[in-house]
Amino acid sequence: MFEIVKAPMGWSVFADNVKIGGVYDSRGAALEAATLAASDTIDDGGGVQINVPGAEDEKPRWAVAFEIATAILPTRSGRERGGSR
Repeated sequence: MFEIVKAPMGWSVFADNVKIGGVYDSRGAALEAATLAASDTIDDGGGVQINVPGAEDEKPRWAVAFEIATAILPTRSGRERGGSR
């Protein structure tokens, strides 16, 4: 399986959870690289699946993890974490 993933400075291509290639400027460029790599797999008799995120999924994984963490961690207020009471 090939995955197109948003990177901090562009787009990356992963094949079976291993990064292949470099960093691409657009999803389209990353898709072209994944398609070329997938064609080798097809030539060898294998099947392929290519996943490309939509615009709503463009956030890098670290940004999504940060948003989740900040949503569940307690905020620093007067009654929490040793503030004045």
